[in-house]
Amino acid sequence: MNRKTLIVGPCAAENAAQMAAVAQALKPVLGDSSAQGFDIVLRAGLWKPRSSPATFQGVGAEGLPWLQDTAKQLGIPPATEVAQPEHLLSAYKASIRHFWIGARTTSNPFMVEALASTQLPDKQNIVWYIKNPISPDIELWCGAVERLQAAGYEHICAIHRGFALGDSTTSIYRNAPMWSVAIEFKRRYPAIPLLTDASHIAGNAEHVATIAEQSLRMGMDGLMIEVHPEPQKALSDARQQLTPEALSELLQRLTMIAVNQPGNEQNELSALRQQIDETDDELWALLRKRIDIARRIGEYKRAHNIPVLQNERYNELLSRRMHWAEEHGIDPQAAKQLMDIIHEQSVLRQL
Repeated sequence: MNRKTLIVGPCAAENAAQMAAVAQALKPVLGDSSAQGFDIVLRAGLWKPRSSPATFQGVGAEGLPWLQDTAKQLGIPPATEVAQPEHLLSAYKASIRHFWIGARTTSNPFMVEALASTQLPDKQNIVWYIKNPISPDIELWCGAVERLQAAGYEHICAIHRGFALGDSTTSIYRNAPMWSVAIEFKRRYPAIPLLTDASHIAGNAEHVATIAEQSLRMGMDGLMIEVHPEPQKALSDARQQLTPEALSELLQRLTMIAVNQPGNEQNELSALRQQIDETDDELWALLRKRIDIARRIGEYKRAHNIPVLQNERYNELLSRRMHWAEEHGIDPQAAKQLMDIIHEQSVLRQL
């Protein structure tokens, strides 16, 4: 079994007592045999880039000793998110050597460049984890990697945390997985470990296991999972954090998947099927959007006494789509069948 990386811990370090509870709760879980196949890192956010200033923004540098003490008790390295050079310098001075760059920061090349340009003496001992940007822009993701590489960092990992697509997705998750983007990243950088942030994709503790299992079956190199001793009391992202007991159960399932990991051919087939599922999700979201526009057209026609059926308009649309299908190697008659069904549903919605 290839060793995977497992980054676990609370969304945020909230106070000294909470972090002491984290150490006590995680110690038996991480000492269990099901965790032995993972290289484990403790995570806890200190600077929280939240959308609203009215929400918990993190405790900042005050929490650095709590994070270090917890990691020491567990015997694993600590990691935290940094978005500005002062964050990086404060954490570095506290002997932290694992840092992740969040989605909002990855989306801003100026911020990534500022972090990459911050002068640190022992870059060979630092590990960076770069989350994908908020939008599915793989060039921004790659650009962040290349900026750190150009600055002399060698130990770089990427974290797939899904994408915020708003109303243009039918995904049940907080962030649409869009595995195809992660797969393309892996194709471009086969030597860079790619982890999955199952918590931020899921958005709900109930779905974390599903995302984690899909990730390992696809051949990803590890996971980031948020764990809190009392998730219901968490000051940020309470819904998506697992209890330590739930993490223990999940690790047992993940160990079985890792032990019985299929060959490369099966991994590739699973990845392609996942791309089909994601494409279908996007297709159905667009169909829903089209039908909704047809409903609004129907309201306009009724208000202005315009007949619903407009044959000239439909013939124009049909001709255009059949011509496009022929140019792209699709049977024009199959395209006509699809257009006829879509048009019929649009007419019914207008009525």
